[in-house]
Parts: sequence; structure tokens; C-alpha cells
Amino acid sequence: MDNDQATAILRSKIEVTASIADHLAYSINKAQQLELDPIAMDKLKTISDDEMETVAAFLFRYGSLVSNIQDAIFKSIGDVEQEPIKEMSNRDKTNLMERIGVLPSAEEFSSLAIIRNKLMHDYPEEMQKHLDRINTIIKDAPRLVEIFIGIAKYAEKFSIKMSFDGLKHLRGFIRDDNANDAPNSFSSPSSRLLG
Repeated sequence: MDNDQATAILRSKIEVTASIADHLAYSINKAQQLELDPIAMDKLKTISDDEMETVAAFLFRYGSLVSNIQDAIFKSIGDVEQEPIKEMSNRDKTNLMERIGVLPSAEEFSSLAIIRNKLMHDYPEEMQKHLDRINTIIKDAPRLVEIFIGIAKYAEKFSIKMSFDGLKHLRGFIRDDNANDAPNSFSSPSSRLLG
């Protein structure tokens, strides 16, 4: 595959992932409006079906964003950067992404991915442990969105200019009203939205 093809694939993957990030941004706002941060054990016992559906969508979107970044975007960036990423573990890919400037911290992204994996693949016998993981994801989701926006900014070096038109929820994570000029200039949604 030549570099133009690799760049076109990366552009496509960023566009698809932007839609997922936009939906997660919507879920972050909705969880805050419903006062679902944090979810206490007594609240869990009385949570409505609509609220539970909101939590389920939130968790799915968080997991989808982690997966798309880790499995699709990292691979495509590796291809464009001509890095031997195909045989790397997720940990090695994440470390590479930090080394080349895609991620500010491999450790931070890894911790976001680990909590997602524990929630999606572990079946704890203790409901409180499961609830703690859900609350961690709700708390950390804004940072995951910020990381994606930073990745979109990184992709500009390949002449991939992310358009935030039509991504009204994601735009809320960008400080500058001209989102196309400053995709990594974001406020702290953690404090603004969840806290």
C-alpha cells in the first residue's frame, strides 16, 4: 500500500471514529443531566429503564471509542508513519503512539483501555466492584474524548483536516469556536460537565 492509500484509510477511520466520539460526548452530557455521576448502590436499585439504557449506551460508546482508537486508528497511523505496527501488542502500539507524538501519555490511554476491558470482559461477583468500574468510566470518558481530539490534531501533519461540522456534541469539547482550526484546543470537560 502506498502512502496516499494509507493516508486515505486513516482519514476514513478518523471520520468514523469522530462520529463515535460525538455520540460518547452526547452520553457524557446526558449522564450529567440525569445526575448519573456517580451512581451509588442505592441509586442503582431505583434506576429507571431509561436511565439504565443511558448507562448501557454510555458504556458501549466508551468501549467503541477505545477500540476504534486502539485497533483502527493506531494501525493506520503506524501504516502512514511506516512503523512495523502489525505484529505489535496493544501495549507496544500505545507506547509507539506516545513516542511519535500521537498520545500525550501511553500510560493514561492504557489505563482508559484497561478499565474498559475489565468492565466488558470480567464478570465480578461483587456488584460494588462492577459499579465502581462503571463510575470510573463515567468519570474518565471526557478525557478519552479529549485524547481523540488530540489524535485528530496529530493527523493534520498528513493533511487530514478534521471537520467538526455536524458533530455538535463533540464541538462542546473544543474551546475555540472555530473547531476546524484548533481540534486539540479543548476545555476540561471533566470539570465542566461532570463535576
